[in-house]
Amino acid sequence: MVTIKKIKLTPENVKQLIELSRVWMNEEITNGLIENEENDLKEPCCAAFDGEKIIGYAFGHYYVRESKLSSVPVGSKCFELDELYVLKEYRSQGIGKALFEAMESEIKKEADYLTLPTSTKDYKRILHFYIEEMGMDFHSAFLTKKMAD
Repeated sequence: MVTIKKIKLTPENVKQLIELSRVWMNEEITNGLIENEENDLKEPCCAAFDGEKIIGYAFGHYYVRESKLSSVPVGSKCFELDELYVLKEYRSQGIGKALFEAMESEIKKEADYLTLPTSTKDYKRILHFYIEEMGMDFHSAFLTKKMAD
């Protein structure tokens, strides 16, 4: 049975989270993703466990909005979800949704807005998950096209 809980970044947890980021990187589903190092990981952090094994995680950081976005006023207290990942064999079971909701619950007293940058290769799936399932709003997109080798 999978359980979701807030975790502290202990040496054992850090080791498992770094290994998961390596697995994610090797899936090649996210543009420019590199393996995390210990100083990349932040609290608050929530993890999905299958027994003692971490099989998914979410973490991010707090900040204050310094420039205006159409939907986020200057001075707003924000939480940016840096990463949310679930091992491939555990996907489509509601674990990503549970991790997102655990992070929302964790930050709701401290942040006015939850923000999320993404660099996925599967934009349709990400937009479906975050907008249609998790209730986020779409703000902007940064698109690229390589013109020459």
